[in-house]
Amino acid sequence: MITLQELKGISPAIFQTEKSPKLTDRYSMVPTIEIIDKFTESGWEISSAKQIGHGLYSKHMVKMRNSILPKVGDSLVEAIITNSHDGLTKLQIGAGLFRVACSNGLIIPQQDLIDFNQRHLKITSDDVSEITENFVKSVPIIERSVNRMMDKRMNIDEKVDFVNKAVGIRWKNTEDISTLTLQTIIEPMRVEDYESTLWNTFNVVQEKLIRGGFVKEQNDKSRKVKAIKSLNMDTYINKKLWELAESYI
Repeated sequence: MITLQELKGISPAIFQTEKSPKLTDRYSMVPTIEIIDKFTESGWEISSAKQIGHGLYSKHMVKMRNSILPKVGDSLVEAIITNSHDGLTKLQIGAGLFRVACSNGLIIPQQDLIDFNQRHLKITSDDVSEITENFVKSVPIIERSVNRMMDKRMNIDEKVDFVNKAVGIRWKNTEDISTLTLQTIIEPMRVEDYESTLWNTFNVVQEKLIRGGFVKEQNDKSRKVKAIKSLNMDTYINKKLWELAESYI
């Protein structure tokens, strides 16, 4: 788990207590550190964090875990807090899964689970307690989807179809993807993913599309696909891939 001291080095914007001077008085700010403190008081721990750029008001994301929440298959449930202090991002608290085998983070479309998405307002301990209760209630819903994905067997045609749709999510038809070697994206990188299930296919493809590293041919040249650095694109791809995976069950 990450300490507050370590967190300062990763994301200084989390500790910002004043809004950007460019914002008007109508903007009501909730410092992210206050939200983290409330979660910590309720038994949550910081598992990871990320920030766009180095600004004091920049968009940032914090992931937290609570030991009272059971594992879902091979994954841990996480609360994902997204915020900024420049007026460009709404405070969001969503649900995600951390897959232990590959340190892979998945984001679940929060409208299906946690209805907490608002402009910056004051958050109380009661709010965090309610959010925690909602997470506890949501675990069976998440578990049901994960178990069905684990039970669903995928033949090679289904895998290719999944990858074709998945790469369309990342590139949105802005690039020629015909030169992608789909087998490279489908190919598992670890023994745990060899079994041909929807869950394994989903995780293999998600990890490669987010982290990159596989080869893409373009203009008779080979180049490695870069990792996704944008928080917005990371979240978008993760949510769309989850929805895609659920469409197969």
